[in-house]
Amino acid sequence: MHKHTSRRPDGFAKYRRRQQHQSLTAFALLPASRRRALRRNLIFVGATLGGILVLGLLSKAFAAGGSYVVDDAAINAPGECNLDAWYTRNRHDASTHHSSLSAACTARGLPTVQWGAAIEDDPDQTQVSPQIKASLWSWDDAGVEIAVAGAAHIALNRRHAFDGADLTVPLTWQPLPALRLNLNAGWAHAYDDGEQNHRLTWGTGLEYSVADSLTLVAERYGQQRGDQAWQAGPRLHLGRQVDVDLVIGRSLIGDRDQWLTTGATLRF
Repeated sequence: MHKHTSRRPDGFAKYRRRQQHQSLTAFALLPASRRRALRRNLIFVGATLGGILVLGLLSKAFAAGGSYVVDDAAINAPGECNLDAWYTRNRHDASTHHSSLSAACTARGLPTVQWGAAIEDDPDQTQVSPQIKASLWSWDDAGVEIAVAGAAHIALNRRHAFDGADLTVPLTWQPLPALRLNLNAGWAHAYDDGEQNHRLTWGTGLEYSVADSLTLVAERYGQQRGDQAWQAGPRLHLGRQVDVDLVIGRSLIGDRDQWLTTGATLRF
């Protein structure tokens, strides 16, 4: 980093010192838990932005998805499919784990709609989720796409099989060839211990393509009166057909659980 050689008036320097002193004093007055949380958030944001600014290689960005929660607005090309599989384990409790297998395809006769299904399994239940995603609008010159996605959730080992449904509007903006920003807004209906809940959902994510073989992905997501969390990690591209995800995540509510995820995507 180059140093600035221009001199500033003494009054400006005194003002800056006074502002810094006030900021440090306010920070010191925060409870210890708040200071630790603020430091972690600043480190995460700084590392993410720093990676984007420092890594200057431009290449094609691949779509988010797989083991990530925040969706993008892209769908498979007509006649193409993808198969995703991933496994998540709590970092401090090996008995808490989650695995998923999903597939999605776009028919040649209906090129704007992607059909899919997912099977998810954890120690408490096994769930099947039929899914659909349709492209609504795209503006190629601005790099903007909008879609709508929906899913229903069916529990296989519960007396009450229907477990909920989701409806999401993903928006993707690609301001640079290597950078994609994703924004999700939606609604979720779920049965929580027999109680029906309706909640608004949201998510933000970014993908930065470092090279043909590597993309960095990060996301922050949550729902009204419910889960809040972030995930981040590298996505390795093994040729054009296979991606491998290595993800670390953390809940921002409750016990602030941490988890590790490994996943793979096959396109054909």
